[in-house]
Amino acid sequence: FGDSIYAAGNVFLMGAKPSKQESDPLEQPQFEPGVELIERSDGMYLRITLDETWARQQRPLVTTKLLGKAKIPQALYEQPDGLPYRIEADYFGNKRNAADPFPGPFELPEGKRRVLKVWPLAAPQ
Repeated sequence: FGDSIYAAGNVFLMGAKPSKQESDPLEQPQFEPGVELIERSDGMYLRITLDETWARQQRPLVTTKLLGKAKIPQALYEQPDGLPYRIEADYFGNKRNAADPFPGPFELPEGKRRVLKVWPLAAPQ
């Protein structure tokens, strides 16, 4: 792959290993997130344990500039209207810490065991 990918600040659990292209990986081979998908009458829920120590490792906010160009078309990652991406909200619409976002789709830097309704997703408040 050479320099065709960029990855930084990702979290690797339960023996998962980062690629050679990953910069600043956070490895916790013994950490068990206890991921479960639960179906209830009102939707789908994700049960997961997050670790607040993941917030201690600085990582950048995902933007068009950070992503660069896609390998084959040599095109920037842009929104359908041509505007650049700046991922300032998490999966639920919560504001990301622009200076140091929590890894993954959820901005939950306090960690803990969580049960999160992931589908259908309610509109952000």
